[in-house]
This record gives sequence, structure tokens and C-alpha cells, in this order.
Amino acid sequence: MKRHRYIYAVVGITAVVAAAVWAKYDYLIPPTTLSLRIGETYDDVIKGSTYPVAMNSVPPSEKPYYGGSTWISRPAVVIVFNDPEHGFTLPPTKFAGIGYEDRKVVTITTSPMLDALPFDEAIALLNRLQADFKKAGWQPIRTSADGPPDWFNTRSAEGIKELRVGGSRELSATERYRMDFNFKCWQECRPEPSAKSVYLIDVSMGESLVQATEQQ
Repeated sequence: MKRHRYIYAVVGITAVVAAAVWAKYDYLIPPTTLSLRIGETYDDVIKGSTYPVAMNSVPPSEKPYYGGSTWISRPAVVIVFNDPEHGFTLPPTKFAGIGYEDRKVVTITTSPMLDALPFDEAIALLNRLQADFKKAGWQPIRTSADGPPDWFNTRSAEGIKELRVGGSRELSATERYRMDFNFKCWQECRPEPSAKSVYLIDVSMGESLVQATEQQ
């Protein structure tokens, strides 16, 4: 009986160690690339990406209005928004979901990071993303009458205080694309954010409302 317990213990420890090794190994795998834009066909996404799209998808149907999806659930994948004028490259991620309709990309949702980050590191990433989006011609959308649209304020004490609890911006690139750009406290956030809090950044893209309305 003792011998069986010993064998079970060894097997259990081996399984735990193996899982830990594989989890660590995930982060050592060279990133692959998922290259796409809103309106691009599923077939062109496959052709332009090194990420195994077909192996990680529910292929969209040939039937009108039927959807499909591609997902990312392991590191590390670099998403390239390949529009010639408004394109950008996101940092490596281990999460993304792509939605299709009529065999074309209609939505892109991702968290452009491998793990939730402490506040200062998350703010540094936020600044990098904002700079990349600005350079690519994206602009904030005015969503209220309180004032002109603006980017996340990371340079003032007031702006930093607001970001401690999170925030959201809507961006657009001409009348073609729309983006929800979110910064949020993810863990250790209640009753209020603290030094132990970690943060996520989410990016979701789709057609602009004008573009979607014109196509209906």
C-alpha cells in the first residue's frame, strides 16, 4: 500500500512539474503573426498570417449572413492591423477573438499583452499604444457635450487618479473603422485599487457606424 502511495505521489509531482515546464515553455515560443483588417476575407487572413488560422477557427459559411470565428488562447501572437493607411502592430498577446460575416472580418477583440500588469507598467503600455494609434491616424470620438474628445490623460495627477479605477475611449479612423480602447483594473481592485492591483488593456475594432449603416 505504501509503495502504491509512493508511486501516486511521484506521478502527481511529475505531472505538476511537467505542467509548470509547459506553461513556462509557452512564453519561449517565438511569436506568430495574425495579419488582418476589418473587411478582409477569411481566405486572405489565412494567406497573410503565420498564425495557424484554419486550425483555430470555426470557418465562416458561404451562406449570406452566416458567421464564423478565429480565436487565440495561448501565447504569443502579434496582431497586425494591416490597413495601408491606418495600420499598426500590437504587442504580443495570448487572447483574441475574430468575428466573420459573409466570410469577411467584422470584429477584432484582443488584450494586447501577455498578462495583467502593475499600474505603472500598464500606463507605459497605454502610452505606447496611444502613440501608435495617433501615428496611424486614429482619433478620439466625442461621446458627450462635456468637452472635446481627448486621449487618456497620463501626464497629470488628475488623469492618473482617474486611471486608477479605469477608463474607456472610443476612436475612429476616418469613416471606415471604429475602436473601443479600454483600460481597466483587473485584480485586487476592491474596495479600491491599491499597490497590489493589476490592470488590463482591451482593444475592440469593427466597422464605423457610418460604414455599417451605408452597407445595410
